[in-house]
Amino acid sequence: MTAAVVPQAPADAPSPAIATRDAAAGDNAALVALAAACPMAGDVSLCVDRDPDFFALNRLEGERWRVGVAHAVDETALVGCIATAERRVYLHGRAERTAYVSDFKVHPAHRGGPVADALAGWARGACRDLGGERVPTTMTILAGNAPMERRAAGPRGLPPLARFATLQAWAVPLLWPRRERVPGVRVESASGERDLDEMAALWSRVAPGRQLAAVLDADALAAWVARAPGLSPESYLLARRGDGRLAGFVGVWDQSSFKRLRVTGYSRRLAAARLAVNAVAPLAGAAPLPPAGEPLRSLAAVHLCVPADAPDVLRALLLRAYALHRGRGWSFLTLGLDARDPLRAALAGLAAQPTAVHAYVSTPAGAYDGPPLGALPLHHEVALV
Repeated sequence: MTAAVVPQAPADAPSPAIATRDAAAGDNAALVALAAACPMAGDVSLCVDRDPDFFALNRLEGERWRVGVAHAVDETALVGCIATAERRVYLHGRAERTAYVSDFKVHPAHRGGPVADALAGWARGACRDLGGERVPTTMTILAGNAPMERRAAGPRGLPPLARFATLQAWAVPLLWPRRERVPGVRVESASGERDLDEMAALWSRVAPGRQLAAVLDADALAAWVARAPGLSPESYLLARRGDGRLAGFVGVWDQSSFKRLRVTGYSRRLAAARLAVNAVAPLAGAAPLPPAGEPLRSLAAVHLCVPADAPDVLRALLLRAYALHRGRGWSFLTLGLDARDPLRAALAGLAAQPTAVHAYVSTPAGAYDGPPLGALPLHHEVALV
């Protein structure tokens, strides 16, 4: 594998030349450590613990994927990484090939230098290899991540990024028992692979109305679930109307075997709130919030499939997931919805807390000039972030 080298910075801002290359299996431990060194700051600061297999998440991103790493030319220690994947998704209601960029991480000791540009250049070439110069290429950036948001302008000749949607990653706390029922909707656990044909048929009707939802038939869905650690057909909840027809479904995924959110710190406000929550948690039968350094046990929604005009169906699915998992050591259930999505009504009264994540589009050749992507609600699997 050849390495791309970024020239030295000017003499008044000396920094080492940076090489990039494709990651190898032997980089796993260094990539796990890099992910741990790059927390997401907020009221609850978190890092994503990818031990024991950093690449487990990347293998789920698409049929073809690559991880790039950066290091100083005269050193071997990794100082950053980035990943790309080919995705076949619905774009404006039609099945299209796109590229997706993720896992853009620069070690805190090397920020402000040439590492980020080197990795972005590597990703540009990798996406070109996947789909050509004009392949629509998407990525997400946590709202408030100022250094990444500044990169949207396309610094130093890199392609600019155009923001087209805002995703809300919702954390539903699993606290008090809830006895609410949604009339006219019953929810059951999937009984195995025999339900996948019916699920795929509903997906094929709902997904074209959501920007960037994966193209999945029954075989592709079964294969994806089989590859996903900790997920099985029985992990899915199915919502049915009174006539028995499938009205919606969602997977509830325990990702702890390969991905955990580890608390690195609480703000002063949240530290006080944690004391209050932990004081009542035993009374509610709920999981306490962990101290810094410990994992925040959470479940992730995946393949959320509910028509936009049926928030009652999503409500029924969430209530069933809540009832099944509350009191079993889980603190939250997370799911992602476009900030404009009418399905957000299903979250009313569940004390769900949103985190804003902006979605951007570009191409290897430069600015995206295709039809605007904001006409349909964004579908994005926050479980894969």
